Amino acid sequence: MKAMVAGLAWLLGGCASLGSPNPASPYYAYSPGWVARLERPLTIPRDAATVRLQYGEVVPRNSVQEHDPYCVVELNTVRAEPQVLQPGRFEVWRVTRSVETLAATASPFLKTRYAFDDTGPSFLYYKTEFHLRDPAQPDLRSLTCAWDQMAPGNRALMRHLALDEIRSALGDWIALIPPGESL
Repeated sequence: MKAMVAGLAWLLGGCASLGSPNPASPYYAYSPGWVARLERPLTIPRDAATVRLQYGEVVPRNSVQEHDPYCVVELNTVRAEPQVLQPGRFEVWRVTRSVETLAATASPFLKTRYAFDDTGPSFLYYKTEFHLRDPAQPDLRSLTCAWDQMAPGNRALMRHLALDEIRSALGDWIALIPPGESL
C-alpha cells in the first residue's frame, strides 16, 4: 500500500507546473495582476483586426521576420476602415502558452519524386498570449507574442519567449507591468 501511495505521489509530481518564478526564464509563471499599457494610439489597418510589432516598430503583416520575436495586437472585429486603439491600461486577465505547427505546401513547380521529406512541420511557433480587457475599449482581445522555432538558427532553442524578448518586440509601444509596479 505504501509503495502504491509513493508511486501515485511520484506520478502526480510529474504533472506539476513547469512555471518559473524568474522573469528571465522562458517558463516564467505570470501571476495575476499584470497590466499592458499602450503608450500612444495604435492604428489597425482597414480590413484587418490585427497589427504586428517587431523590433519596437509597427511592421506590415508580410514583413514580419518570424525567426525573431514579434507580437500581434488583436481586436475582435475586422472593419473596412482603420481602427485606432487608444492609449490606456489594459488588464491582463489570463496568460496562456501554446505551440502551433504549420506545414508548408510543396511547390507545384518542383518535382519531389526523389526529394527527402522528414514529414515534420515547416513552421513551429511558440506563442505566449496575453488576454486583455479594457471596459473603455471592449473590442480589444489580446496580445500574442511568438517566434518560429523551425527557422535557421532557432531549432536548438525550442522554447517560449522570455519577458525581455517580448518587451524588445514591443519597444516603447506597449509596456508590460507586473503586479504591484507602476512603471
